[in-house]
Amino acid sequence: MSKVYKGSKNKATWHASVGAVLLLVMTLYSGVGVATAFAQTYYLGVLAPQGERAAQDRWQPWLDDINRQLAEDTVILVPLALENWQQQIQAKQFAFVLGPQVQFIKMNTTKWRWLATLQAPTVLSEQALSVDDKVQGFRAHTLTQRASQATVSLAQQFRQIPEPIAQQQPSAMEAVASALWVAADSDIYRLSDLQRRTVAAVDADAFGGYLLGAHLLQQNGITPSHYHIQFTGYPIERSLQALAYGRVDAAIVPLCLMEEMTRQGKIHAKQYRLLHPVATASSCQSSTAIYPNWTLAATEQAPAALVRQVSQQVFAPPSAEPMSTAGLRWLPPESSMEAERVLYEMQRHPAQKPLSAHLLDWIQAHRLGVGVLVFIILISTINYGWMSWLAWRRRQKILRQNRLIRDYDEQLRQSERFAVIGEMSGAIAHEINQPLATIQNYAQGLLIRHQHKTKTETNNKEPNNKETQNALEQIVHETRRVAAVVNNIRSWAGRSQRSAADDVRVDIIATYRQCVLLLGDKASGIDFWLITDYKGVTLPHLLLDQLLINTMSNAAQQGATNISLRCQIDSRDDKKWLALHVSDDAGGFDVRQLAQSHQHEAASGYYAAQSSKADGLGLGLMICQRLCKSIEAQIALSNIELAAELDKYPVANAQTYRFRRTLQGKLQSLPTHLGQPPANTIGAQVSFYLPLSVIDRDNRQ
Repeated sequence: MSKVYKGSKNKATWHASVGAVLLLVMTLYSGVGVATAFAQTYYLGVLAPQGERAAQDRWQPWLDDINRQLAEDTVILVPLALENWQQQIQAKQFAFVLGPQVQFIKMNTTKWRWLATLQAPTVLSEQALSVDDKVQGFRAHTLTQRASQATVSLAQQFRQIPEPIAQQQPSAMEAVASALWVAADSDIYRLSDLQRRTVAAVDADAFGGYLLGAHLLQQNGITPSHYHIQFTGYPIERSLQALAYGRVDAAIVPLCLMEEMTRQGKIHAKQYRLLHPVATASSCQSSTAIYPNWTLAATEQAPAALVRQVSQQVFAPPSAEPMSTAGLRWLPPESSMEAERVLYEMQRHPAQKPLSAHLLDWIQAHRLGVGVLVFIILISTINYGWMSWLAWRRRQKILRQNRLIRDYDEQLRQSERFAVIGEMSGAIAHEINQPLATIQNYAQGLLIRHQHKTKTETNNKEPNNKETQNALEQIVHETRRVAAVVNNIRSWAGRSQRSAADDVRVDIIATYRQCVLLLGDKASGIDFWLITDYKGVTLPHLLLDQLLINTMSNAAQQGATNISLRCQIDSRDDKKWLALHVSDDAGGFDVRQLAQSHQHEAASGYYAAQSSKADGLGLGLMICQRLCKSIEAQIALSNIELAAELDKYPVANAQTYRFRRTLQGKLQSLPTHLGQPPANTIGAQVSFYLPLSVIDRDNRQ
C-alpha cells in the first residue's frame, strides 16, 4: 500500500511539473502576443540642411542602434527642410525632434522634455592620447579593492573614463558656428572690407549659415545695410558654389562645410581664404565661437516609457556590436542663453515682437474694455458727424439767406440808381425840350420863309441859296432826332407810356450807315460789315439807332479795326428771336468783369452798370438793357473766336455789305471779298434778341 501510495505521489508530482511547464510556455506565448499587439511606431523629425540623403546617411545608423535596443516600439527617421521645419513640428506628428538648439527657440516647447546635446568631435589632446595609461592605472587600482565592491566600482568608474576618441572626418552637421570665406586672390582681408560687397548666405533664419556671421559683422560695426546679402537657400552647399562661380565676393557658411566639400572633391580649399579666424575646439576653421550643438528632445506625443528607454540608450556605454554608432557622444542638455543673446542682438528672437503684435496681444487681453472704448468712439463719431451735418446745413442756409440779402440789396441799389437816373433824365428832357422846340420852330419858320421867297423872285435875279436850304433842313432833322431820343429816355425812365402806334418802320441798312456817320472821326480806319436777312423792322423811333450807336461806339473806343452787324433768326432759351449780333476784333471783354456781369444779370436781371474806361459812367449798357426791356427783347454779352464767327458768313439768302467812312465824312462801299485781317483772335459780341413780331415780312431780302 505504501508502494502504491508512493507511486501515485510520484505520478502526481510529474503531472504537476508538466502542467507548470505548459503554463509557463503559455504565459510566455501570451506575453509575446500582447507585446506584439501593443507595439507602436513613432517618428523622429531631423533637420536636413544638406538634403534628405545626407541626413539619412548621418543619422539612420544611430537610430537603427536605438531601435535594436527598444523592447517593443519603433522610431522612424523623417528628414525635414528648414523651410517647413517649424510648421511640420508644430503639426504634432513627431514624438522626437533632433536639430540645432537655436531652431527650437522659435517654437512652442512648453511641454517638451530635453534629453541630450550632441558633443562635437575635437582634435586629439594630450589627455586623450594618454587615455590608455589611465585605463591601465584604473585596472590596477580596482584589483586591490574588496571583492564585494569590485563589480559596483567597476561599473561606476567605467562610465567616468573618457574612451579614446578616434579621429573623425569633419562634418557641417556636427557643430554650430559660422565661417566667412573669400577667394584666395580677393582684395578682402578684413571684415571692414566687406562694406558695399555682395555676401552669400544660406537663409535668413539659418543660425550658422547666416545669423552668427551677420552678428560678427554687426559687432564690428558692419550692419546688414552696409553690404548686399544674397540668400542661396538649401542645400547649404549653394553658398560656397556661388563664391566659386564668382557671383558673390564672400560667403557665410556653417562650420566644417569647406572641409567636408573639400574631402568630397567638390571644391579646392587652397583657392579660398578664411576671414577673422578664431581658435575653437573643433578641427574645422571657424570665424565665430562654437554654440550649443544639436539637441534631442521628446515632444508631448512621446510616452514616458519610450522616453526613458531612448534616454538610457543615448547615455548607455558604447556597444561592441559592429553596427554600433559609438562615434556619437551625448551630453546633458546645454543652456541656450548664448544663442538667444545672438538672436536678441540680431532682432530675430521670437519674444521681440513688433509694436503691432504687442498691440494686438494687449487688445486681445483687454478685449472687453477695448470693445467698450470702440463703442464709445463709434457713438461719438456718429454724433460728431450728425452735428457736423446739422452745422453744415445751417451754414448753407445762412449763406443762401446772405446771398438773398445781397441780391435784394443790389436790386434796391439798382432801383435807387434807376430812380435817380429817371429823375435826372426827366429833368434834362424837360429842360432840353423847351429850347429844342424853339430852335425847331425858328428853323422851320426860316425854311418856309426861304422857300416862299425863292418862288417870288425873278428867274434872272435868283440867288444860289441851296446850301442855306440844306443847312436848315439838317437843323430841322437833328432837332427832330433829339426830340425822339428824349422821348425814348422819358419812356424807359417811366415818364411816359409807350404806344404801339408810335412804332415806325426802320430800315436796317440805312440805320447802320447813319450810325457809322454819327461815329465821326472815331470811325476812321474801321471796316464796317453788314450781313442781314431782312431789310426793315418795326420798332419805336430811333430805338435801333440807340442800340447800335452805343455798341459800335464802345467797339471803336476799344481799338477795333473790324465791326460787323449780323442779322438773322436765332434760338435762345428754346425760343426763336430776330438776333442782331454786333461783333468786333478789339480783344473781347475782360473775363473777370464779364463773369461778374453774368452773375449780376442772373441775380437781378440786369448787367452791372460799370465801365472799363477811366471817364466812363457805365450807362450805355444800362440804357441798351432798358430799351430792350421796353420792347420785351433781351441782350447778351460774350467773347467769341473770330475764326468761328467768320465761318458763319454769309448768312443764307443774306446781303453782305462793307463800308468805310472817308475823310470827307461820306460812306464808301468796298468789295466784300477783301478786307483787313482781324487785329485779334478774340473779339467781343453784343447780341440783341428782338421778338419776331418786329420783323417786316414784306421787306425780306
